[in-house]
Amino acid sequence: MNIDSYIYEAIFEETPKYKVFYELIWEQFKENGFVITDESGYETDAVFKAVALQNLVGEFNYRLYDAVNETGLEDVIEYLANLGIGEEEISEYCAENTQIERDEEDFELTVKNALDYWTEIVADKMLEEFSANDIFDYLFTATYDFEQDFTFDFEDSDEFQAFVDSNSERLDEYKDEYPSVMRWIESGMVC
Repeated sequence: MNIDSYIYEAIFEETPKYKVFYELIWEQFKENGFVITDESGYETDAVFKAVALQNLVGEFNYRLYDAVNETGLEDVIEYLANLGIGEEEISEYCAENTQIERDEEDFELTVKNALDYWTEIVADKMLEEFSANDIFDYLFTATYDFEQDFTFDFEDSDEFQAFVDSNSERLDEYKDEYPSVMRWIESGMVC
């Protein structure tokens, strides 16, 4: 199975509203060799990174709209299981990465720690690739319904980007309205 296709179909299309945002970020990550590599365990890495991206969107929703942020712990396990990667392989993967805090007695806690680790890495990578202002604009555009004016479904990332560019003043007003969310982004988007 092609891991990139799987990420798009199983993970990113799970929430169609955010799909274009995920694709925009993921394509930039791919261009820089961050998400799809030829290293051992790259499928596991890619799933953790994709769910970490979802986790950051969830945290943004929590901070802006007071929505529940589900960490995606069960999702990581399910997505990896669909790829034929079981608990033993996940545990080995976590053991190989010394940055992930492991709990020999609690598999789920170890997976949560791995997801937290990757969420922080993905947040750092986003801030490396995009400005805090751009990240706010992208997250806000992806999560906001714009129902006051119209309902907007983006066909692709070019249309998404064009919308963001043409509404920069309005998006700046939202940044002023939510300074704590901007501070969260600027300080590394720690969940």
